[in-house]
Amino acid sequence: MSDRTSLFKDVTTDLNEIYREVIALYQIGDTRVGYLRTLELALSQGCPDMQLWNFPNYMALPPLPEDPRAKISPGHFFNCLLVYEQIMREVGLIDKDPVKVNESFGDDLLDMGGD
Repeated sequence: MSDRTSLFKDVTTDLNEIYREVIALYQIGDTRVGYLRTLELALSQGCPDMQLWNFPNYMALPPLPEDPRAKISPGHFFNCLLVYEQIMREVGLIDKDPVKVNESFGDDLLDMGGD
């Protein structure tokens, strides 16, 4: 066991967990603002060089109510999710170019035969 401590915040685990939760809540029709705000906090940490709130497509969204318990229309909630997805694609959190195993690690890892 290592006694080293990571010097970085694991933002991808948080973002993945929160994103899954928000999608599940949306599926059952729970469209409270607090869920989007929580997702925004996690997503912003994963955006290199710029906070979420500074992206033009985010700034173009209609403002969310201040009350985190307030519900918004399913269409508004969905549009927010679409903009978050666009930003995730823009910063490379999703849809990155696939890495070829043989280019990154060498052809020897492709041989699973155990010669």
